[in-house]
Amino acid sequence: MTHPISSSQIPLLNLPMPLKKFLCASTSYFDGDFHLFSLNSAGELVLSMASEELGNSIKSKQTIVIIARSFYSEKVCSYPVSNKTELKKLLALENSTLSAAESNNTFYHCWQTDNDKHKNNSHDNNQSKVNIWQFKSSVPSALIRLPETLLLALTMPEHKIMQTVAAVAKKDVFITHVNGLVHSLVQSSMVNSAPVFAMSVGVNQTQKAQVVESAQLATQLALGFKKLTLPLLASFIKAPKVENRFQLVKNIALPFTVVFSCYLALSSTYLLYKQQSLQQHAGQNSEVAVALKQQLVLDKQLTRYNAFKGFIAGQTNHTPLWLVLADIFPTAKFTNIRVTNNRYVLRGSATKATDLLEALSDNKQVVSAKFDFPTRKNRGRESFVISFELIAAKAHGETDNG
Repeated sequence: MTHPISSSQIPLLNLPMPLKKFLCASTSYFDGDFHLFSLNSAGELVLSMASEELGNSIKSKQTIVIIARSFYSEKVCSYPVSNKTELKKLLALENSTLSAAESNNTFYHCWQTDNDKHKNNSHDNNQSKVNIWQFKSSVPSALIRLPETLLLALTMPEHKIMQTVAAVAKKDVFITHVNGLVHSLVQSSMVNSAPVFAMSVGVNQTQKAQVVESAQLATQLALGFKKLTLPLLASFIKAPKVENRFQLVKNIALPFTVVFSCYLALSSTYLLYKQQSLQQHAGQNSEVAVALKQQLVLDKQLTRYNAFKGFIAGQTNHTPLWLVLADIFPTAKFTNIRVTNNRYVLRGSATKATDLLEALSDNKQVVSAKFDFPTRKNRGRESFVISFELIAAKAHGETDNG
């Protein structure tokens, strides 16, 4: 249930572009032929007849269709019921007397009950005011079918008369709303002017009728569409019948299954790709770990090698000494051999120490051979302390010092 229609006048140019684009994309007008909403060069809405081929295409996939007045009957009823639940039961009982086709094409909307806060007259107590629209069987099915007189009435203040000039709708239509109820009639020999129409519906016409030319009809319908409320829209949506619910479930389940299957396939492909990438990275990580381990071992060995190399480089090569001593070992016994400042000091005994010193001096590798202390005789042998330098050792020492 909703409040009565607002009596505020809507500015004709107050149409947002998103609403215009929505109407062009999803809404058509039917008066025996399909007419499409479109925008002209000035950005204004116009109705243009669809081709036969396009009309058949539209008919097979309708979203919203606005129905011309000549393709439905419109009734105004008052019921002595104020409770919404009871009213629905009463209307359902009335509807049960109709055929299946008539019931499917019949819609009603209650504008006012005794429980509503907005009342226009005190005698309306315990009354529910209802508009009932019944579309002809030739009207195509759609998700939402709207009577044009409802949309046009939403754009007017109460008791104002509107006359739509015949063009698209074939005949002029007179429209008003009184106490929240929509009244309309198609022009006929009996009702051929706005004053006559005002008298027929009990309206005291104090203002000039608002005339809507055929070129203005698209904009006027859009203004009414903008004033639609959810309860009004809900009145024109039929719940599926029990026998059709299984088909409805199939229609919903099929696209859902396709979308869900595509989602699973894409997800599985993505997960497989990620798994292969991770496995490849894991193999690469293993190879990198082995390479790092080998590099660590190599670095450790290189450090040891450099340490040994440094140690060896700092040591004196004593090989020439042994070549010199090899010649005098048969004639002398040595108790001590040491190196002091690149001089080799030999301590020992020989039969004749001077012969030993002379032999050392004659060696080409020996330099500055001499006795460091006087010789001493003991049991037929002479104890000595002889020191000398080697040419190779001396050259090595000079190189280090340099």
